[in-house]
Amino acid sequence: MDEVDMKILDVLKKNSRASYKDIAKHAKISDVAVHKRIKKLEEGVIRAFTVAIDQRRYGKETTAIITVKCEVGKTGDIAKKLTEIEDITEVYTTVGEYDILAKIRTSDTAGLRDVIEKGLSRIGGINEIRTSIVFECLKEDVCLVM
Repeated sequence: MDEVDMKILDVLKKNSRASYKDIAKHAKISDVAVHKRIKKLEEGVIRAFTVAIDQRRYGKETTAIITVKCEVGKTGDIAKKLTEIEDITEVYTTVGEYDILAKIRTSDTAGLRDVIEKGLSRIGGINEIRTSIVFECLKEDVCLVM
C-alpha cells in the first residue's frame, strides 16, 4: 500500500459510496486507476463495503459489553458459539482477567436478559459472565485506518 492507496481509503472510509471520479480528484489519479486500485485493495485490505446503521432506529435500544471467563482450553469454542447468537455483534478473545469480550445490541433489557439466559448461560465451559450496560456511545468507528 502506498500513499495513493491511503488517500483512496481515506475517501472510502468517509463515504463508501463515493464515485471513482470523486476519489480520483482526492487521490490525484484517473478514475480508471482508482477502479484498478480498489479492485486490488479488495483482495486483501478492504474486507467489505458496508453501511453504518443507527442501531436505535433499527430497534436496538440497549447496548451491553460482556466479559467472559472460560474453562481452560475452551475459549476458542465458546467464542465461536457466541458469534452464532444474533444480538452479539462483536466477539474478541483476550489475554488478561477475562478470556472473551463481546458487544450485545438488543431491543431492551428484557432482550439482553434473553441473550444471557437463553444463549450464553447454556454454553458449557463458561465460568463467569460480567455485563455492563452502555449509557452512551461517545465514539464508534468501524474503520480504523489512518
